[in-house]
Formats: sequence, C-alpha cells, structure tokens
Amino acid sequence: MKKLLLIVLSCVLSFSIVGCQNNELKEQQAFDEFMQKIFVEAMKEDYVTAHCYLENPEDFGVDLSQTKVGLGTYFDEESLDEDSSEFELTYKEFQKFDRNLLTEEQQDIYNTYEYQNTINEKLNNEKFDYYSNLFESLSGLHYQIPSLLADWQIRNEEDVKNLILIVKDVLPYINSALSYTEKQEEKGLLMLDLDSIIEYCQTIVDKGTKSTILSSMKKSIEELSLDQQKTIQYQKQITEAFQTSFIPAYQNIIKTMKDFQKTGKNNTEGLTKFKEGKEYYSLLLQNSIGTTKSVSEVKKMMEDNCNQHLKKMMNILIANPDIMTIAMTNDFPSTKYKSYQQILDDNKDNIKNDFPKVNNLRYHIEDINEEIASNSGVSAYFNIPTIDGDSIKQLRVNPKGNDINTIDTYTTVSHEGFPGHMYQYAYMYENVDSLYIKSLANVLAYTEGYATYAQYESLKYLDIDQEVLELYKENELAIYSAIIVCDIGIHYEGWSIDKLKDYLSSVGFSLDEDSAKKQYYQLQANPVAFEPYYVGYYEIDLLKENAKKELGNQFNELKFNQALLESGTAPFSVVERHIQKYINSK
Repeated sequence: MKKLLLIVLSCVLSFSIVGCQNNELKEQQAFDEFMQKIFVEAMKEDYVTAHCYLENPEDFGVDLSQTKVGLGTYFDEESLDEDSSEFELTYKEFQKFDRNLLTEEQQDIYNTYEYQNTINEKLNNEKFDYYSNLFESLSGLHYQIPSLLADWQIRNEEDVKNLILIVKDVLPYINSALSYTEKQEEKGLLMLDLDSIIEYCQTIVDKGTKSTILSSMKKSIEELSLDQQKTIQYQKQITEAFQTSFIPAYQNIIKTMKDFQKTGKNNTEGLTKFKEGKEYYSLLLQNSIGTTKSVSEVKKMMEDNCNQHLKKMMNILIANPDIMTIAMTNDFPSTKYKSYQQILDDNKDNIKNDFPKVNNLRYHIEDINEEIASNSGVSAYFNIPTIDGDSIKQLRVNPKGNDINTIDTYTTVSHEGFPGHMYQYAYMYENVDSLYIKSLANVLAYTEGYATYAQYESLKYLDIDQEVLELYKENELAIYSAIIVCDIGIHYEGWSIDKLKDYLSSVGFSLDEDSAKKQYYQLQANPVAFEPYYVGYYEIDLLKENAKKELGNQFNELKFNQALLESGTAPFSVVERHIQKYINSK
C-alpha cells in the first residue's frame, strides 16, 4: 500500500512539474513576443529612431511604408494625449506578466522596462503637464536638430528623399514645440535660459544658406554617387527646404524667446517654486540616477563624496609637497598625444588586460560640424551605430576644442571612445541579444556612469606620475559632487545664488559674483543634467568597492568589468545582480 501511494505521488508530482514547466515556457514565449512587439511598434512609430538604429528594418519585421517621415510626435495636446493613452495600455499589458516565471535574462529586461516605465507612469500624471522644458540650454531641441541633420546617414536614394521631408518638417515641429512652451508660460511654468537660446539660434540664422549644417547634408548627397542631374536636383531641394523650413523655425524660436523676455514670467529660480515642483524634481532625479534613492539620500551621498575627495587631495599633497604648485595653478602636465587616433589606438591596446575582448572595435573619427563646434562647447561625442550595420563606431571631435595633449582631452576621448561609449556599445551589440536593451532602454545613469568610470580608469594608462593623475581625478570628482549638491539645493530646497556661492565656498570652491551667477543659471535651466554622469559613476564605484571587499585577493579587474557590462543598458538593481553573481562565483 505504501509502495502504491509512492507511485501515485510521484505521478502527481511529475504532472505538477510538467504543468509548471509548460506555464513557464508559455510565459517566457509570451514575454519575448511582447518585447518584440514593443521594439517593432517603437520603430514603426518614429522614423528617426528606426533610421538611426536599423539599416534594414524589414529584417526585424518593421514595415515603415505607413510611417510618417518626420522628426517625431508633435507637442500638441491631442498628439501627447494619444501617446499617453498608448503608453498606459502597453504598460498595463506588461504588468500582467509574472516575473517569477521568466528566465534570468528576461527578468533583467523586465526589471529594466519596469524601472523606466514606473517612473514614466508617474511623470505622465496630468498634474505635471507643461513641466517639461523642450528648450533646455544644454540639450534642448534647438541643439539636437542641427546635430541630427549634420550627422544624418544617407545610405540610398530613398534616404535622400526622406531627409528632404525631415528638413521640411523642422518648421511645423518647432512651431508645435513653441506653442507648447507658450502654454507653459501662460501657466507660469516657464523656466528657460532665454539669453543662451537666443544667442545660439541667432548664430544659426545669421549663417543662412552658408550654414555648414546645410553643406554637410549636400555633401552626403554628393557622396551617394547618383548621376549628376539627380544630385543637383536633390541638393536644390534640400537647400529650398532649409530656406523655407529650417531657418524660419530658428527665427520663430528667437522671436518667441524675445517675447518671453518682455513678459517677465520666466522663472529664474528652481523647480521648487512650482506647485508640484519638488515631487517633479524627485521623479526627474530618480529617472536620471538608475536607482530609487531619495533626493535626501543622493544629496548626502554627494556631500560625503565631496568631503572624501577633498581629504584625499589633502593627503596626496601632504605626501607629495612637490606637486603643490600643480594644485595651486591647475597646471597639469601634458600627455604625449598629438592626435585623437593615437589616443584611441593606444587605449584599444591598453584595455586588453582590464576589459573583456570585443571583436569589432573599428572606428571612424570626424570633426564635429563647424557651427555646432563653435556654439555648443561640446568637446566630442559618440554616434550610436545601427544594430544591423557594419558597426563602425563614429566619434565626432571638436577641432576648436582643447589642445589634444591635455589630460582633459584624453579623458574626454576615453569617455566617448575606448574604454567608454564606443567600447561599451561594441560589447553590448556582440553580447546582448535583447533588441529592447540595445535600442530602447534609456537608463542614462548606467551608460553615462559607465563612460565616466571608464574615463577615470583609463588614467592609469598615461605615462604621467600617478599621484598627479590621482590629484586630477579627486579634484574633478569633488567639484562635480558639489555641483550636484547645488543642483538639489536649487531645485528641491530653493537655494538662491548667494546660498550656492556660500556652499561652494565652504567646500573650497570660491566663485566671484559673475561665475556664481553663470553656474546657478546653468543648473537652474537644466535640472539633473549632471546626475547621470556622477551619481551613475558613484553607483559603479560602490559596486566595485564592495566586490573588492568581498573577494580580497581574488578580485579580478577584467571579470568585474565583464559583469558590469554584460547586462547592457539597465538600472543598477540589474547591474548589481550580475556583480553579485560574479562575487558568488569566486
């Protein structure tokens, strides 16, 4: 009887296990199908995104035949409401999945999607309508569009026709953004650096059809090697679109911003001045740091870090009094480099012992468009390659920037190139399967935090006294920790210019009145601009310190960096799981 009972139980158990496995497989298959649908819909709905990520969209089940060719969704209430409704439906569909039934890799994707969209759902609340600034002075639409057009990849004749349509779309797209901004002003929610916007846009307008942005597009058409008649025809059409759409759009921006100057309704203080400003800033902060830390936690973290860096600087100077002059004059030694290519080639070789192997590290360097280089202050940037193309990495460098042989230039190239973004994306494209992670996961704290981590890691490859380089690093990190404290102070605690000046003075960074105002208004007009870089960096630094503490002599730099990279773009809860898995394996 007992034997019979055991047989019956084993049968029941086996059916139960098979049933569970079937449920898991069904859930996993359904989740994959859902994420594939998310990817396809995102590409179909936004021509610019599809063009930037896919050379052959049909290979991914993406049919662009019905997609409107333009810059994207307009900023009128009807379009924004439609987007909001679609998001809500999609997010509800996502919430039906049982995370526990998914594979580890799927759980990473689940957690990433959940992290992003839990915050997006809160920001989507109607009480935050018109809180978002479209013309931020560091990354507003007026900056993004020239870069987009100057770097536009033309692969075939159809791309030429579509680029002409995109340039024609600049005027209605910008006008919709200006209408949104006018309503923002009416509601008392305007918060822009009007002078800098006007100044930048005026340089665009003054160039007219002599603009290097236009000449860059015409050059791309010429390089396609169509017959001469077609080339001339398309260049004429792009020039007409530039004259009738692009230039008038920037004239409209200038006029609107000047009108705002007359009304006096532009807020020149932080978000805390608005009714829902503190809550809105809290969400912006969480969205920018890759974790769910509170504002007060982040502020304390940055205050503590600032103090630690200042102490480390002091200890370095006490131990090495001969480098005191460098600290006092900020006159750091030069590197040996005479070209950007030398930096990248050396780093590509130097990182082999510290970072996992990547097969395709081919790259191309090109100057930043002249107008953008002159007016943006950007030293360099990395263009994300298509998922399915030749994956030659595109680095844009500013010919009007710093001397190539400065440490600043070296760290910038390391941040954007190797072992920073160019390496980071090369590794992800070779080792991460998820199309969502590779294209739609937008966790800036991870991508920028990693590149900031990479730039400081690369300092050890320089043939310069490492104590001097450590002083350089600690000084930079102290400054940016203090800047983030100021950002929180302005937008969450309502700091004045005097309060910002007093705080910076208290940690050893004294500013004159003009410099204090400049710093204040940069932060005021661009909330959470620096957090992805430096809070992201500190999250990685904490993970590394913990791994070193846990593993002691068994800690391995290459294996840690592999664990850091293997999840692809993700919040730090996902990254931490991979780091812990590496620790446990030892």
